[in-house]
Amino acid sequence: MADSAELFGLIGVVGGAVLGAGATMFSSALQTRTAERIRRRSRAEDELRRLIALRKSTREALKYLSDAMEGLESGRPYSRDEFMAGWQPARNAVTDAADLTAIDGLGLAQSPGSEEAMRQLRRAHRRRWPRRRESPSQDRPGIVVALDAAGFALGEALRTQDLGTALDEEDMRRLRELVTRVEEGRTALMTTLLDRMEGLKD
Repeated sequence: MADSAELFGLIGVVGGAVLGAGATMFSSALQTRTAERIRRRSRAEDELRRLIALRKSTREALKYLSDAMEGLESGRPYSRDEFMAGWQPARNAVTDAADLTAIDGLGLAQSPGSEEAMRQLRRAHRRRWPRRRESPSQDRPGIVVALDAAGFALGEALRTQDLGTALDEEDMRRLRELVTRVEEGRTALMTTLLDRMEGLKD
């Protein structure tokens, strides 16, 4: 009888130790999993903020260009100095937002040279991984490059007007075409951004 009590006591001690060790290991694994989930959520929220900043800055820059173009077409243009005073901060906001999204792998070309280099890199990736899904925006004109071209052209057009030379119909057509490229670039970018944002919800 005493032997059985000792045996049950020993079984109880060993069982308690095993249960305690198991609970400790389970608790540790649960804490690690919870911490990783919190880190993932935090990274996703940070990326979402960066994507929203890029969406907002490109929307505001495009609106600024469209307003300047509308002013030219309606005969109420800004002076070049007025245009540049608002354009430069809008353009800088896009550049800053684009730079920040690079951490998320969203590479945006910011010059014609980098745009061509990125196209070549994408072609090489397609050959290497032919089944990899790509955004439809990746072969369209880059938003930052298109913004630069349109902003420069509008600034020069306004300088011409400031000097007393009227713009002819062909000049206006070219300017409108440059602003249209910005609109197309932003539309393509929005497709990519919305895809990324949707992916962050998962």
